Amino acid sequence: AVLYHCADNSRVYHESPLSPLEFEIDDAPALEALLTTVEPHWICVQDLIHGDIEDKMEITQSLFDEGILAIFQQVAPDTSVQIG
Repeated sequence: AVLYHCADNSRVYHESPLSPLEFEIDDAPALEALLTTVEPHWICVQDLIHGDIEDKMEITQSLFDEGILAIFQQVAPDTSVQIG
C-alpha cells in the first residue's frame, strides 16, 4: 500500500519531489482505520486490525513521524503519596 500526503508540501512549485510512504499490503486495514478515525472517536493502537503489536506500533509511528497522525494519550493522575 502506498500513501501520498501533502503534509510537508512546499509553497514553491516543484521545490521538493513527492515522497510517498510505502507499506505492506496487509497494513492497509490498519492504515484505513487510523486515517478515517476522527475526534472524539479515538482508536487504540492495540485495537487495529493487524497481526502483532510491533507491526501496529510501526505503522502508527510512521504516520506520526510524518505529521499525519495525532496521538491522544490519557495522563494518569499522580497517585503517589508524598510524606514530609
